[in-house]
Amino acid sequence: MGYSSFDHIIPTEFIEALDSPAFTEFLRQIRNSSSKLLSVTLPIAPIDPLAALELNPDYDEKFYWDHPDNEISISAAGKVVELKATGSNRFEEISQQTFELKGKIDAYTAIQHDMAGPLFLGGYSFDNYNIGKVWKKFGAARFILPEWMVVRSGNLHLLTLTIDKKSFTVDEIYQEIISHITSFISLSGNLQNHIEPETISSNILCTLQSPDDRNRWFQKVEHAKTMIRDKIFEKIVLARTVTLQMQHQPHFTQLTHQLRQKYPECFNFMVQKDSDTAFIGATPERLASFSDGKFMTEGLAGSTSRGHSAVEDAALAQNLLDSSKDRDEHEFVVRAINDNLKKFSYRVEHPKQPGIKKLKNVQHLFTPISASIKKGVQIHELINEMHPTPAVGGYPRKEAVSHIHEIEQMDRGWYAAPIGWFNLNGSGEFAVAIRSALINKNRATLYAGCGIVADSDPEKEWNETLLKFKPMMDSLNRNQSRNE
Repeated sequence: MGYSSFDHIIPTEFIEALDSPAFTEFLRQIRNSSSKLLSVTLPIAPIDPLAALELNPDYDEKFYWDHPDNEISISAAGKVVELKATGSNRFEEISQQTFELKGKIDAYTAIQHDMAGPLFLGGYSFDNYNIGKVWKKFGAARFILPEWMVVRSGNLHLLTLTIDKKSFTVDEIYQEIISHITSFISLSGNLQNHIEPETISSNILCTLQSPDDRNRWFQKVEHAKTMIRDKIFEKIVLARTVTLQMQHQPHFTQLTHQLRQKYPECFNFMVQKDSDTAFIGATPERLASFSDGKFMTEGLAGSTSRGHSAVEDAALAQNLLDSSKDRDEHEFVVRAINDNLKKFSYRVEHPKQPGIKKLKNVQHLFTPISASIKKGVQIHELINEMHPTPAVGGYPRKEAVSHIHEIEQMDRGWYAAPIGWFNLNGSGEFAVAIRSALINKNRATLYAGCGIVADSDPEKEWNETLLKFKPMMDSLNRNQSRNE
């Protein structure tokens, strides 16, 4: 379904939901409720969630999550509740904070759906502590319950409002809901007024890199290979950064829009912490999708470029499938995921041989994995067990991950870490935040990593990072500044 004009954003179902006996009864019940928060989910007419975000500019906190091929989009703004944790128990603490909050929210949904009702949006850092100057803003684990949220799931579009009840009367709460809806609609105006000319000039001024970066990378790869030969670990993932200085600060939502257009097969995300700072990316790697006891993840490791012709593309894919180095790297990932899920699952299933996942500029070895999860297991338990996978950490995990910072000498922040959403019923979806950039004002730091095994070639790994920088670098270069 295409996106319609905002002029008809209030469908009949919306009006009927507000006038329904069920909603009237809900309002009656909250008179005597001790809950501090109120959440209301109502159907709305088709609207692009990212456009809804752009039309509500007066928020510092913003979140966007999108997978065009899966027809899922979430946009949200504002902050009613913040869940935070740091240290080795951060996954458990977020789960506990969520449990404690569950009894403090009165939720009404006019429609039954996994994504109806309050969702918590955010993520974790790669390490237990987040120490970088800019990364500190994001914390080691941080999720928000937003003031408003628009969800698109296929042809269904939902608006969820969350209100701090304070000392409001029922009539005042009803008027508060209407006020939010009216404000939301009035911002839409005439979409033609928001048409902007395409920018074709470069926004990137320079790349702030040292001439020694390439040599240092080669040394790090060789250091890792020596540790592999010494049997300290079998595989380690090393990442490096490129920092770009731009003429102007990018439009965060425009950059996100470009990424989702170019990479519809990826999880596109934007976590805006304030008006100057955002973490943005288009990642091909799902970490976890959990609903009704069913868990889905994937092994994604082993990479090559796309071909300039169909024959070359097919040949590159076949070479990847035949590469013992890449197959070994991929096998580490699948084996580790299988082992990590065993204690939580009745059954783990996946194909015996990997396939190929083709993206715009790169193709990967790919194995889909599913599992039936035992009753009572929480999504944050699974995330804790899964993170980091050998695709971004190494194998064996404990031995490899403990040496990453020592070799890389950088703070990964939220790069290669879990990012996504979850609800109060235990459903949620998380991706691994790769192919991403941390943007602060007019400076962007891009991240890319490679799996290093015994026969890794430093030159090939260097070229692979260049390939992985390309999506963010191209999009940043075309992004128009808000100052122009």
